[in-house]
Amino acid sequence: MHVCSVIAEFNPFHNGHEYLLTQAKKVTHADVLVVLMSGNFLQRGEPAIVDKWQRTKEALNGQADLVIELPIYVSMQAAHLFAQGAVQMASQIHSDYLVFGSEHPNLDFNVLAAEAKKISLNTSTYSQSFAGQLFSALYEKTEINLHTANDILAFNYFYANQSLTKPMALMPIKRHEADHADATFKGMHFASSSAIRKARLAHNDVFTHFVPKQTAIDLMGQLVSWNDLWPYLKYRLLTASLAELRTIYGCSEGIEYRLKTVAPKSTSFEVFLQSLKTKRYTYTHLQRLCLAIALNLKKDQMRGQVPVYRVLGFNRKGQTYLHKLKEFDIPVLSKIGQKENAVGYQSTYQADQIYGLLTQKEQNIGRKPIISL
Repeated sequence: MHVCSVIAEFNPFHNGHEYLLTQAKKVTHADVLVVLMSGNFLQRGEPAIVDKWQRTKEALNGQADLVIELPIYVSMQAAHLFAQGAVQMASQIHSDYLVFGSEHPNLDFNVLAAEAKKISLNTSTYSQSFAGQLFSALYEKTEINLHTANDILAFNYFYANQSLTKPMALMPIKRHEADHADATFKGMHFASSSAIRKARLAHNDVFTHFVPKQTAIDLMGQLVSWNDLWPYLKYRLLTASLAELRTIYGCSEGIEYRLKTVAPKSTSFEVFLQSLKTKRYTYTHLQRLCLAIALNLKKDQMRGQVPVYRVLGFNRKGQTYLHKLKEFDIPVLSKIGQKENAVGYQSTYQADQIYGLLTQKEQNIGRKPIISL
């Protein structure tokens, strides 16, 4: 059985994602298409606009056979750690192929990844982020400028794949009409997740032309954004001690002092983030730190964890492959009970409890995989 995996967030699932999944099946001729999808909190340090169950249903309607959750200690990481964790999970479930979108799929990502392994960086400098330093050094060696979000992720997928004992076949698919960060609608059929979220939050119905029917229905319901999470973050910053903040994942180099100074004067998350920004840290780095504080995620919860494969949904093909995974002795969870949430899934469970406060919907206990047979 040939297996193709796609690493995704689907925030929300749109026409471009449906095209990607369709192309993944077409170019690989795989027997089963597995989506490794971030749960309720995402790589850029933000809550998903709709919950993981809604996005799972959207993905199953859009060609996915099996949806497995990326635990929060994978999904809420910087790009290189996100890619490393997700690629390892794809490899462990015996994926033959990994397919993903890219703005420039013809770039030789294998060569770029190999060159990057030869570069040593000065991590003591504060004039540029680590990723910024790496891509500047890589440009000097190759004259290739990695600056778009999906190209950067593609590079990191190749970098992680090269470290596997049995590397997968990686296949970038060309993005059409819209780049990842486009905040406006440029094409007729495809738009970025950013543009769709922005339009929906502004009550502009034009977004419905760029998403499948199920996504449009879901986006008409309850939505979640940083505005909902901001009071929880501010409360944590007003009440936590400096010593407590130092235990939070990503809190280092004395930034806890700046956090405590800026928080009381900030009237919104946007104002807070702008006041917090320095050359040393990107906005996404700061968002991830803020999310870790709001969710009370400690350093030991986000490092060295053994992934648990939480099944969010499947169709008949996916169900058949799930039986194979059990034969491979993969730690698969189909439902979460009081015992399971303490072993391997505790960090994700903890974060989901906060998401549940925002939506008033239980995210784990009693929730079974979505079945589309």
